[in-house]
Amino acid sequence: MRIAVIGLLCASLMTSCTDTPAGGASVATFPAENLPSGVQPDGRLGDFLSALSEPLPTGLRAIIIDQEGHPLLLLELDPQRFEPVFIGAVNTGISAQEALDANNLSVVIGSSFVTELHSLQPVGLLKINGTTLSPLETYGYTRVLGVNEQGMSVVHKRDYQPTLFHSALQAGPGIIEQSQLDISEQDLQRPKYFRSFVAICENRWLAGISLGPANLRTLGQTLLEFIRESDWQCPEVVNLAGDREAVALIRTASNLTLFHGDPASRKAGLLGFRSRSN
Repeated sequence: MRIAVIGLLCASLMTSCTDTPAGGASVATFPAENLPSGVQPDGRLGDFLSALSEPLPTGLRAIIIDQEGHPLLLLELDPQRFEPVFIGAVNTGISAQEALDANNLSVVIGSSFVTELHSLQPVGLLKINGTTLSPLETYGYTRVLGVNEQGMSVVHKRDYQPTLFHSALQAGPGIIEQSQLDISEQDLQRPKYFRSFVAICENRWLAGISLGPANLRTLGQTLLEFIRESDWQCPEVVNLAGDREAVALIRTASNLTLFHGDPASRKAGLLGFRSRSN
């Protein structure tokens, strides 16, 4: 495994999510082979990964893992300096860029509730600041990612209680559950997709996105190896989204916005992190 804080990968990952045939018309490919990626304001620092050399807010660190052609970006967040924020809007949705700006966030990761491209209907629990916008779906995703006064944690849907979290969303599958890989080898026979995910660790949180299409099992194996080599305790890693719905935004210390995935596409639910000093 090759691991680097602020690493550089091939520029082919930095192109748009559409292919342009000889006739000039843009057509979407399924699954996506590339995602939009870059820096706003446009052209300030070149591509997304090069811009990660910019200073990030205190308590936020970017890590690139590249194993066998499956590059991942991990954003390590210090819970003493950051707080998680759930953002959601049923029917109308909210874009990752709007969520970043409106809530003074440093990181946005998402999205959730993906059953079809650009779906704005939650598939399961969505609770924001004590208000349940969508009920728990007993036959849906198995994990509930939630926030309370003790921080952020994950429970199985059967263990969810309405008083457990003030904000929560149903997500899945659980890539790593109770420190064990929970994706079968059968997943390797399925198409590869871009992925976004969250890891709950002792003394840190990880928000992540794959920078190339990957199987969930391969992603989980890579994360498990990295976590063990780092001597971290990360018992839960939960999948948030795949394909074109995967998105990550980062605001640098100099107020640039780095994005991988479409920052303007509207989502039913997103997870953000903001400085506790705000």
